[in-house]
Amino acid sequence: MNRVFRALIANDLRLFFSDKRALVATIFVPILLASFFAMIFGGGGDAKKATIAVLVADADQSNVSRKIIEGLRTEGSFTLTPTSEEAARAAVGRGKASVALVIPKDFGKQSASAMFNPIAPRPKLTFLYDPAHNADLQMARGLMTQQVMQVVSQEAFSNPEVSGIGDALKLAEADTSRDPQEKSALTELLRSVQKWQNRPPKAAESRDFSPGMGMSNPCEMESEAVVAKNSNEPKDASGGKAGATHVFIGMGVQGLLFFAIDFAIGMVRDRRLGLWKRLRAAPISRLMLLGSRWISSTLIGLVVLSAVLAFGAMLYGIRVSGSVVGFLLLAVASSLMVAAFGMLIAALGRTEGQCRAFAVPAVLTMSFLGGAWIPTFMMPAWVQPISQFLPTRWAVDGFDLVTWRGLGLVDMLPSLGVVLIFAFVFAGFALARFRWED
Repeated sequence: MNRVFRALIANDLRLFFSDKRALVATIFVPILLASFFAMIFGGGGDAKKATIAVLVADADQSNVSRKIIEGLRTEGSFTLTPTSEEAARAAVGRGKASVALVIPKDFGKQSASAMFNPIAPRPKLTFLYDPAHNADLQMARGLMTQQVMQVVSQEAFSNPEVSGIGDALKLAEADTSRDPQEKSALTELLRSVQKWQNRPPKAAESRDFSPGMGMSNPCEMESEAVVAKNSNEPKDASGGKAGATHVFIGMGVQGLLFFAIDFAIGMVRDRRLGLWKRLRAAPISRLMLLGSRWISSTLIGLVVLSAVLAFGAMLYGIRVSGSVVGFLLLAVASSLMVAAFGMLIAALGRTEGQCRAFAVPAVLTMSFLGGAWIPTFMMPAWVQPISQFLPTRWAVDGFDLVTWRGLGLVDMLPSLGVVLIFAFVFAGFALARFRWED
């Protein structure tokens, strides 16, 4: 092998291993990051699945509705909170709850009667749901069907006052259009049920029934997507537009973070080449110099974010259905925050390699845990509180509020405030730790 060629290789290896901080970050940070994600997806830590928050507006307050609610609670997949229908609509529309169940008045009586009487009115159970949480809706519907059939069947067979067996029997006996053999079998069945209901009370109290006993579906279930009144999200949405909007918002925020890495590496390169040292000789203060870089990178960040969301608007019809002012303010705040994050990376890293080694895992973690990749509600229960300490979570949630949720400026002010706090904290640390030369 050529001597010069070997020397070049040896020099590259020497430079790599001489930067101890970059070496440690390059080797051990991916290990830590991989271990963290494996713990999340592989069931490490507290593997308990996050429960679904369900609001329950029970206008019936009957024995049947109470048993159904208790059955859902003991099943373990839901956290049930009693409320009114009006409050439930407001909470789901603002994204505070994923699903709400509305049980109408006289549900217990009507559902038990409808099991045996085909002409009896069937009550409607209404699910109010957030379009971004369609999976939660499907789970709630499935488990609710199971609970309804179990509780209502038991009530229908045990309680003659609500079962409507007498009316169903009269209707079957008067039906001349039915096949005689089928009519005889049906009337015999109904008489047997009626006889069972009239057995001694002690026997009735000592027996229970398995799920599924009954003649027909005792109620109807309907789903209603709830969004703000001025949102462009369709009322029959299945999460399509909401999902597309969330994805573009998340990738836009992540794009800003990756821009911050390039911005930081550029600042470190300028310092290594002596640019900052020469500028120090000029009548330019540290605050003025870093402030100008902060504003310029903020403007570039706005261009990046605007380009991503503009493409989503053209291709998927993404719209700002809520406060336009709130959207613009949050876009500026997010760009300020990410630019300050880039300055902080440059202040902490001594070389380009160190900046890249530390910043890339940090950006990936902030993007994932902040909900830029997948909504935070899909993460394990022990992970979700962590995201509250990340600026990306507040930025993504704030954009969701003023886009497909269609909410106003007041609703997104908390998100705006937190993002701005992170922006100035990052900038303050960057100003305090910034070095003019290596």
